[in-house]
Amino acid sequence: MKKIVPILLLLVGLVSPIYAEKEVADRAIRCSALIYIELTRPEMAGLTAGEALMNRVYAYHMIDDNEDLEMTNGQITEAQTDAITKLTQEYIQGVNLAEEYRGCIYWMTDVAKFINISEYVATEDSTEESDAAEMELFLSAPTETSVTSFKNPIKTWEQQVDLGFVAWASQELEVPYKEAILLKVSEKFE
Repeated sequence: MKKIVPILLLLVGLVSPIYAEKEVADRAIRCSALIYIELTRPEMAGLTAGEALMNRVYAYHMIDDNEDLEMTNGQITEAQTDAITKLTQEYIQGVNLAEEYRGCIYWMTDVAKFINISEYVATEDSTEESDAAEMELFLSAPTETSVTSFKNPIKTWEQQVDLGFVAWASQELEVPYKEAILLKVSEKFE
C-alpha cells in the first residue's frame, strides 16, 4: 500500500500537465472556430489575425514532447472543422455560446498583447532554434482571459453569436446543418 500512494502521486503529476495542455488546446481550437464563424460577417474581418493566433495556441499546446515538434496546417484545419461542427450542433441544441465567445475574444486579445502581435513576425526561414523560441513564446502566453468585468452585457455577445451563425449559414458554400441553423435563428428572433 505504501508503494501505491507514491506511484499514484507520480502518475497524477505526469497526467495533470498533459491534461492541462489538452484542455487549453481544446479551448483554443473552439475559440478559433467561433472566430472563423464570425469572420463570415464582413464587418468582422479584423479578427482574421486572431483566428490564426488561436490556431497557433492550439497547435503548440497539442504538440507532444515525445513526438515530432510540428503540426501541419491540415491537422489544424481538421481540428477546427471538427470544432465548428460541434459548436454548430451545440448552437442548434440551444446551448448559449455567448459567454464562451466573449471569453474567447478577451483571451485572444490577452494573447495578442502578450506576444505583441503588432511587432510579431513569423519567419519564413525558420530554424530549429527560432521554432523552439516561438513555441516557448506561445506556450508561455495566457491560457485564459484575465478580464473578469465586462463592459457589454452578455445579451450583446449572444447577438454577435447569432449574427455569426446567420452569416455562416447564409453562405453560398455548403454548410453543415444550414437549414437547422437558420431555423434556430428564426426561432430566436420570433
